[in-house]
Amino acid sequence: MKSQMKMLVAGMCGSALVGLALPAIADDVPLSFHANPDVYKVLAENDEMRVVLATWKPGHKDKSHSHPMAAVYTIKACHARITTPDGKVKEVSNKAGTARVNPAVKSHTFENIGKTECQQLLVERKK
Repeated sequence: MKSQMKMLVAGMCGSALVGLALPAIADDVPLSFHANPDVYKVLAENDEMRVVLATWKPGHKDKSHSHPMAAVYTIKACHARITTPDGKVKEVSNKAGTARVNPAVKSHTFENIGKTECQQLLVERKK
């Protein structure tokens, strides 16, 4: 009986640990510059901040990636399609010379659907 009880407790603990690990795996998406080094170039960084230049040619679509909280400055206008893993699609148009602050962004792809090169500067918070 004790043996069965130990196995039951061990099984329940194992199931709980697997359940806790699944969300971490689902959110375990590489940062932009790791997933797409051809697009995202790290220009400078320290322990707290990272400066990244992103350049998309017309028609280019990124591999799935994530971003920490960041200030974003649009250097060259962007008409893009952002797609999340659940299939939601959002089109955005960012004018050159505009800036915004984005919250952390989990898994998504970014596709330049415009006819010209798109370029943005991201100043990301590392902590």
